[in-house]
Amino acid sequence: MSYRFIEVIKEHPRHFIIPAIGLLITFYFTYHAIRGERGLFRLFEINQEIDQAQKVLKETEQQKEKMNKKVKSLSPESLDLDMLDESGRRILNVGEKNDYIIFD
Repeated sequence: MSYRFIEVIKEHPRHFIIPAIGLLITFYFTYHAIRGERGLFRLFEINQEIDQAQKVLKETEQQKEKMNKKVKSLSPESLDLDMLDESGRRILNVGEKNDYIIFD
């Protein structure tokens, strides 16, 4: 039976070449749709990168909010003298004789 198949291919090659080319083109586009530069795997990688970037953005926004609160507390309208005194002592590493220092 396989000998007959080879004879048919030799007699009518275009009946097999066109479907073979179509099949190869289908495999080519399918491969690149999945593994290509803009395929499904790359889409998953990009989504992971977006998730990581959003986490970094949240952390950065939290740090920014903390810094804004510190700056706002040092403004002349809402100056907290106790916090100013505490910050100055901590930065300058200065304390009075009767101060108790609790390390955190």
